[in-house]
Amino acid sequence: MSAEYKYFISYLYEDGGGNVDLTLEEPIQSIDDIRGVEKAISDEFNLSDSVTIQNFIQLNH
Repeated sequence: MSAEYKYFISYLYEDGGGNVDLTLEEPIQSIDDIRGVEKAISDEFNLSDSVTIQNFIQLNH
């Protein structure tokens, strides 16, 4: 069974901000990982490309 990494993410976009819980198969370890999460949030919620992660917290260790 593979590990799951759960995060609480706060993000901003051009018209406001939001929070989302996210479960990933791999941990967030690099700026490329963060950019990938920003893209996923943008795609999932039909936001422009202006999504920026403000903060994230891993919920499980």
